[in-house]
Amino acid sequence: MASAPQNVTPEPPGPYHPAPMIRILAFAFAFAALLPFARASAAVEPSPAAAAPPTVILISLDGTRPADVAGLPLFRRLAERGAAADGLVPVFPSNTFPNHVTFVTGVEPDRHGIVNNAFRDPARGVYRYDDDPTWLQAEPLWSLLARAGIPSASYHWVGSEGAWRDGLGPKHWVRFDSRVPAQRKMDRILEWLALADPPRFVTCWLRGADATGHRLGPATPESAQALAEQDAALAQLAAGLEARGLLASTTLLVVSDHGMARVERTLDLEKELEAAGVRASVIGGGGFATVQLGRGAGQREAKQRRAAVRRAVEVAHELGFEAFARGETPPDWPTANPRFGDLVVVAPVGTAIVDGHGALAAPAAALGLGLQGAHGHRPEAPEMAGIFFALGRGVDPGARPGRVRALDVAPTVLALLGQPQPAAMTGRPIPLQVAAIRSTTGSENPAR
Repeated sequence: MASAPQNVTPEPPGPYHPAPMIRILAFAFAFAALLPFARASAAVEPSPAAAAPPTVILISLDGTRPADVAGLPLFRRLAERGAAADGLVPVFPSNTFPNHVTFVTGVEPDRHGIVNNAFRDPARGVYRYDDDPTWLQAEPLWSLLARAGIPSASYHWVGSEGAWRDGLGPKHWVRFDSRVPAQRKMDRILEWLALADPPRFVTCWLRGADATGHRLGPATPESAQALAEQDAALAQLAAGLEARGLLASTTLLVVSDHGMARVERTLDLEKELEAAGVRASVIGGGGFATVQLGRGAGQREAKQRRAAVRRAVEVAHELGFEAFARGETPPDWPTANPRFGDLVVVAPVGTAIVDGHGALAAPAAALGLGLQGAHGHRPEAPEMAGIFFALGRGVDPGARPGRVRALDVAPTVLALLGQPQPAAMTGRPIPLQVAAIRSTTGSENPAR
């Protein structure tokens, strides 16, 4: 029987940047943890866990590109012993909150309602980096699985802090705290799996290369260091699953929500619109923003707003942006939801939208560096590609599913757990076995 979600109070967070000696010890421990993970073979006696019900662990590394993890020890091992995609195509917009909710709903932001990291709802008001699940307009996996009697847990994920509107959600969850290091999260996951009634679906967000990418740009030593520390934590999780015999019944999925592009030019869109005679409220930044033009509901106000939308689109085009009235975007970018505002604007790779108050660039500006990396651009742009790796139950060593989509992640979780896929989910399970990849594409290394 499904139980109501309960809050798990996190332990006091540790420092984000460990001291040099602690870091050395952490890497030494992670390397030692990798050894049994690497030596595991089919010659090992079957574990009792092989008969256990399936479990899926979904971990996201924010803002991480395939090239960012190519040389890391754990990710090399994942590619050898499991499945590695060529890249993951985000949904539109290619931003953090929309894609993380897509990972757990299997639908576009236009359907699940988290259309950007910040937006304005006509009835409810401003949403800004909120983890309250009542903002979600589509059912998340934690709720769907709870109705099927499958408990879940979440350590920092958009929309996981409590129950969805049906009163169900993750049985265990932790309130967001950016100071908690990756290692502590991995330890808690292993603790959850050791419970008498363990969760069978676990989600966990890691900072990945996002923060360093925004501040310093992609592919910097600082990003490499941050990812190496998270790689070490993930290696310890994989080793812990192996040591406990849990990989026979557990599938580990590691994804990222989007990539990162270097910023060569910034532009204050709201200021440019105002200079062109268009009074507008621009929400968002980087590669994507929504624009609100007036709120009057009368016939006259509506006519004035339509004229303002046309003018705003013209100005955005003159600035080199793609711009569309809400609901008039290409079919792959659905924007009928009123939370998209009056129009949406997409910047070309290399250009970042900033606001008049400098809020987007404030953390970097405080260091005197400016905004050096951004996302939110066209999801199909190579720079926006995320990662997808899989290991464990149902995954063939060396499987190469080609390019996958953020929309495919939730159907994959349900397939691994033996649960039916709701009709609302338009994605399809990602093939994680070589035979399935061949039968689907006729090739061992397809480009989807």
